[in-house]
Amino acid sequence: MLADTCNKIIESNASGVIKINEDQSTYWLKISGEDKNNFVRKVSAQLAKIKMFSFFETKAVMSSFERFEHEKAVLRYLSEMNVNVPHIAYEGPGFFVTSDEGKPLNTIQQSRIGQTELNELFTMFSRLHANNVAHGRPALRDIVINDENNLSLLDFEESILNATSQQMARDMYMLLMDLCRLQHITSEQKSEALLIWKENVSENVWSELLKINRFLKHFSFLARTVLLFKKKNKLSQQILSTIKLLDNFE
Repeated sequence: MLADTCNKIIESNASGVIKINEDQSTYWLKISGEDKNNFVRKVSAQLAKIKMFSFFETKAVMSSFERFEHEKAVLRYLSEMNVNVPHIAYEGPGFFVTSDEGKPLNTIQQSRIGQTELNELFTMFSRLHANNVAHGRPALRDIVINDENNLSLLDFEESILNATSQQMARDMYMLLMDLCRLQHITSEQKSEALLIWKENVSENVWSELLKINRFLKHFSFLARTVLLFKKKNKLSQQILSTIKLLDNFE
């Protein structure tokens, strides 16, 4: 049984994320690990208490156990709100098991992601944000796709309940940046999907997204300077590409 298999793994003092095959089904066992509470994260947490710096909020200042309980609560809530997230099949103190929902977008053939999947992705984030939840650190590795090309969101350790407009806008900015890794996706395709998100979030959230873009634009010269010496620097390329994309909405 799934519970017996999980308990044996946990008793061996394992930690991290472990793949389990049970009764012709695949599951993922997530076990609490080390605390991530360091000086930088403590400073970020203090800054986040100031409204204008709320985008610095991090759940890593919580203990490992607290983060796990937080993630489980968010998964249950989002499931009730019909957001595509993994189902919790089994859980206990410091661990939980979810059903396998597919492969991360950063590991599949890029040709599987077209306009339809992109639109679904942005619709999923609009549903997340409509429920006042911010993912916290969206990246292609946290978005999975199954054999039917249905998408789901993973890893809510850093998620924020009752998120501010700024925190939800930060989600979208980080997502747009990471989508630059899918080089076959054009700016036009991103713009079409972004409009879907825009239509389903508040005007405040949309305004905050443009504010973030204007803020980062002031420092775009730094990204260009880096590229003079490191032409393949991905972060600089992502920042400049995202700034250019959102400039079209001003």
